[in-house]
Amino acid sequence: MGAFKLILGTPLQAIPKPWLVLPIEGVMVNAFEILKYGLSRVRGRNLRKLLGIDNTGIELWIDSGGYQFLSRGLNPGVDKIAKVYREIDADYYISLDYPPGPRDNERLRAMKIAKTVSSFMSMKNMLRGLIEEGRLIPVFHLSVGESLRVQLRVYESHSITAAVGGLIPHFMQLSGKGSRLKAVLFLLLLRKIWRGKLHALGLASAAIIPLLKAIGVDSGDTQSWRHKAAYGKIIIPTIGERHISEREVRFGPSTLREEEYPLYMKYLQKASEALNTVLNHTDLANSFEARALFNSYVLLEVASNGAKYRGPSKAFMRLFERIQALKNADPDLLEKELAKLLALQEQELVNHRAIKSIESLRAIDMQTSRAQAM
Repeated sequence: MGAFKLILGTPLQAIPKPWLVLPIEGVMVNAFEILKYGLSRVRGRNLRKLLGIDNTGIELWIDSGGYQFLSRGLNPGVDKIAKVYREIDADYYISLDYPPGPRDNERLRAMKIAKTVSSFMSMKNMLRGLIEEGRLIPVFHLSVGESLRVQLRVYESHSITAAVGGLIPHFMQLSGKGSRLKAVLFLLLLRKIWRGKLHALGLASAAIIPLLKAIGVDSGDTQSWRHKAAYGKIIIPTIGERHISEREVRFGPSTLREEEYPLYMKYLQKASEALNTVLNHTDLANSFEARALFNSYVLLEVASNGAKYRGPSKAFMRLFERIQALKNADPDLLEKELAKLLALQEQELVNHRAIKSIESLRAIDMQTSRAQAM
């Protein structure tokens, strides 16, 4: 198993920039942010200069921003994304994808996957140089059967690195029974059938990195170092997330417990040494930047250590153990297990729609009864 490469996702004008003080191997921005900021301002190597990574050896990755566009009801199309990719000097470019939603039915999932494959086929023709250099990265989405085979046939002919996308909602348990297990099975299956490098889009959180490493995923990106900090939270290995600021605790684990302070202070000292600064509890409590730097250090620490799971979650521990048990499984077995879960999801959706239809009929019947009574 090779080393896991941590890529930090970031807005264009990010403060702080942990990659300037930590051995972070790559930074990712997305095309949606680039177009909003102004493509003319970051042409050539200007984006590298803006991020402070010009002539540093730190990789620059650009994501298509497909999720950001689609969540706003926009479809950028391959022409607009290809224009961004032509004009900016980066190391890797993620092909435009259309992520299936966690509760999409089989037909809608297949349609979005077909659009994703079609987008890659168009972009490979527009960006032949990137294809020849192995720098245009196609995106797999959760699937089995012919839908998966189509993705594999198209991508393996043109790419040495592929990404897997759309799995964040599954890890957030938004796709019904066995939600996280679906994501794990798909990653295990892809690792078996995809011969090149595999990147996990948006999945490199402290909880998921050990799972990715155990599966053999080569790299992953995340903005969790910033998002957690913005909510006043820090990440502590073996403990998890804790609110450290004076902000009201709105969700997730509460503040540090007394017995957790020794480990917290240990990582505070280690982070200070790695960042070549002095971080203290007051800094983390009062400063988003301090929390973001601390969290980025912790993510790098988790990514750099062995694949052993060290988090506090029993659910993730069970997933880790399941990965260990299935690592040597035949791809056909993995696909069959995943297909069963997807079939169950499809039935759940049918049942949900049936219940909604019955509720609508009851509501109409009540309205009719009231009208007749008047």
